[in-house]
Amino acid sequence: MANTSINLVDLDFASLKGSFKNYLRDQNQFKDYDFEGSNINILLDLLSYNSYKNAFYLNMLLSESFLDSAQLRNSILSHAKELNYLPRSARSSKAKVRIEFEATGESAPYIIQKGSPLTTLVKNESYTFTIPETITVSSANTTYSFETDIFEGTYIQDTYTYRQGIENQRFKLTNRNIDTESLTVSVFEDGNEVSDAYKLSTSLLDLDETSKVFFLQPTETGYFEVLFGDNNLGRRPKINSTIVMEYRTSSGELPNGAREFSVDFDPTGSDELNFTPEVNTLENSRDGAEEESIESIRYMAPRHFQTQERAITASDYSIALKGQFPEINAVHAYGGEDLSPPQFGKVFIAVDITNVDGFPESKKIEYRNFIDRRSPFGIRPVFVDPEFSYLSVRSKVRYDVNVTSASRETLKSIIKNAIVDFNEEYLNDFNVILRNSKLETEIDDSDASIISSVTRTRIYKKINPRLGLSENFRINFGVPIIDTIPEKEDLHRATDVHALVSSLFIFNSEQVLLEDDGSGNVRIMKTDGFINEKIKNVGKIDYNTGQIEIDGLVVDSFQGSSIKLFVTPVDPDVVASQNSILTIEDDEIIIDLEEVRR
Repeated sequence: MANTSINLVDLDFASLKGSFKNYLRDQNQFKDYDFEGSNINILLDLLSYNSYKNAFYLNMLLSESFLDSAQLRNSILSHAKELNYLPRSARSSKAKVRIEFEATGESAPYIIQKGSPLTTLVKNESYTFTIPETITVSSANTTYSFETDIFEGTYIQDTYTYRQGIENQRFKLTNRNIDTESLTVSVFEDGNEVSDAYKLSTSLLDLDETSKVFFLQPTETGYFEVLFGDNNLGRRPKINSTIVMEYRTSSGELPNGAREFSVDFDPTGSDELNFTPEVNTLENSRDGAEEESIESIRYMAPRHFQTQERAITASDYSIALKGQFPEINAVHAYGGEDLSPPQFGKVFIAVDITNVDGFPESKKIEYRNFIDRRSPFGIRPVFVDPEFSYLSVRSKVRYDVNVTSASRETLKSIIKNAIVDFNEEYLNDFNVILRNSKLETEIDDSDASIISSVTRTRIYKKINPRLGLSENFRINFGVPIIDTIPEKEDLHRATDVHALVSSLFIFNSEQVLLEDDGSGNVRIMKTDGFINEKIKNVGKIDYNTGQIEIDGLVVDSFQGSSIKLFVTPVDPDVVASQNSILTIEDDEIIIDLEEVRR
């Protein structure tokens, strides 16, 4: 018969013991029993402790049984394995250098061995970079030079013998800090001195009993292990074969940003050097990353399983690229049929790389080689540079001085931080929308003293003209621009409002800016900060499409890294289109405070 005195909700020690006492008090034998002063109190303590421990154990066990609730990395890795997802290992930081040295040439050509080390300092910490492949260096004189990529970390080897009679023999990599992209597996059979190179396979497709491939998966301890085929899907090494697994260790993102390197090896392999090798850094180190976090695995594993190693939908491209390349901040893919005019049979992919301006051509080639194998036949992936649409935010904030003791500067800092956090959470990505009301709510909620706020946003883009040259620019804001501002005369006040206005620059030795005239013309205006005077027209603005054409612009000089073109959109809720990233820059956040006393 069910006992309603047992509490099945509060399972802490005291509640359990109390429920046991209540149960016994309901029995006639213990109706007037003094539990606190009897030996049965000890038995109740023991029973409650055992019940509490079992409840805790079962709760943890069930939590670790599901990907959504698991907390231990080992459990997350196990669930990811079931979904055929290989968590990303640490990634070595990569740089590009040119090494030059003087030598007699007696032993030329010189062989630069794989793994030859260079050292660098980053934040007073020393790191070793190594050459990833053997290089042959020749020269027609005594000066030798070569260019190469270098990767942080040193190479180590794990060696096993494929034994007979060992069921489920395992080939574990002994260093957890492996960069799996550097892993090579060589198999020496029948005492041969020349090895067979086995390649990593991530799929069973196109494999037969002769395929020399290996598979990679994480172990229950977080390390990685190599698996071979079964002579049906993939070739199994012969008994007593020697298996050599070579890989590079990684320190993750710590060595990123290294600029100066020194050679720690003799490129001649002898005493032929005439002076210490000189190292010129062509590309600073970057792209180093820590091993994939458990939250990333939790998010990526089911989506990787959904894509099934192919890219069909737009989200498939994003999942595949972000899972393989940790340096990617954001990806947006869209079909060519969405363009004007349409380009059928193509998918356009815009990629934003963390801490990198633009989209390097080397990265485009690397990403294209990766995604081509996963795209449908007849669909051509095209990687395009991301375009940035920046937001200038000016907010007039009223606050009650009787509610806060913070200074005006402190309050401005609080509001600015709220806007920066809003940018990180809702913007700074492809395919996002600025909701102006939501931004104002974030500002209002940033401090209890704030009564109200009115926020005005403008969109701006940047141009980088070459000084002294006549150049044409085509700028597309992708949104309708306000066109209800009255037409401005050739001579007017500098404070007059315009749909388009630029930052200052120098033209013909005069301080000028660009602005529209309210009728669709873009013109150069001389300004002293009080009066603007027209010099000449240089382009057109289409208020309906947000497109601006500027022809024959000659710039003598400008401050900062670019000239900014500001426009006021018709709709305060701004949408980022196609390959455009919408973001707020810190230096374009202006806070005007107004004191109110209640």
